[in-house]
Amino acid sequence: MQNGISIYAGLDYDSEENLSLIETAADMGFKRLFTSAQIPETANAETFQEDLADILATATLNGFEIILDVNADNFSEYDIEGLTLRLDDGFTTQQISDISRDRKIMLNASTITEEFLNELLGLGVNFDNVSALHNFYPHSCTGLDTYFFDNQNHILHDFGVSVGAFIPSKDGKRRLPLREGLPTLEDCRNFSTDLSARFLAALDTDFIIIGDGQPTQEELQALAAIQDNEVILHAQLLSNDLTTAEILSRHFTRRADVAKSVIRAAEGRHYLKAINGRIPHEGNLTIERSFGDITVDNDGFGRYAGEVHIVQDILPADERVNIAAHLLEEEIFLMGYIKPRQKFSFKFV
Repeated sequence: MQNGISIYAGLDYDSEENLSLIETAADMGFKRLFTSAQIPETANAETFQEDLADILATATLNGFEIILDVNADNFSEYDIEGLTLRLDDGFTTQQISDISRDRKIMLNASTITEEFLNELLGLGVNFDNVSALHNFYPHSCTGLDTYFFDNQNHILHDFGVSVGAFIPSKDGKRRLPLREGLPTLEDCRNFSTDLSARFLAALDTDFIIIGDGQPTQEELQALAAIQDNEVILHAQLLSNDLTTAEILSRHFTRRADVAKSVIRAAEGRHYLKAINGRIPHEGNLTIERSFGDITVDNDGFGRYAGEVHIVQDILPADERVNIAAHLLEEEIFLMGYIKPRQKFSFKFV
């Protein structure tokens, strides 16, 4: 994923720390940098312009795609070659279509409609130059509803447009004026940055940007680890069997034929066969199964030995099934976002 950071000019972030963050993020593999030309909290216009020039220069030297948020009123001031312009309020469909012919742009993913995209299509927009980025929401309780967000993404994906969104920094320096985080989704406002990123990845978000301007090193590392279209679930390992641990350390795909009571991985049995292993019966783990249990079928299940499930029901104890691990309670909701054929994996904590 081409994920990113945010850097803001003219606010209470130290300029040297801003530039250092750009270099640190580049070393971690980040490819995008978001900044804005419309920050009402900026007190000094001259300082803003100086800071912005330093940010743009340093980001360019470090190979970032620079996304600059502009509106129709200030667009002409920042029509700078090489920047990706995130077009906020006030642009007509004709203007957007015209701009797209010469440069990369990002639409406001939070407000587009199917009718709007069809109108752009009719005007000859160059969709090769078009992607989309959701708003962030500083005011608590105003972030997007998850269902609405998912629907917006589906609309854009149907037109071949990639979609990005923001997650907040939980432990870093949150941005003015409210310092309540800059998430796209309201559900993410008080999540850890790590959980927010994994949630957006589960929702088929194409790229993710930390909205706040000074995240911690740990938060940067968490976002850098996110892979395309994979749901990563944190869990506690319960089994003492090394073969079981080896299998659960791998990547899985949910089967296309959706089971009623479990999320069924396609690969577990194949992994066991590939290492010529066995799954012993672990008596203390063959108990009643419940939501969030991660099970591995033991040798008692014959040719199904090694099969991996995530339980999404209440199921009776079965001597042939070991409860090998359990999702952390705050992670269980992520099960609902593992779609057919989607990749998933476990991180044991």
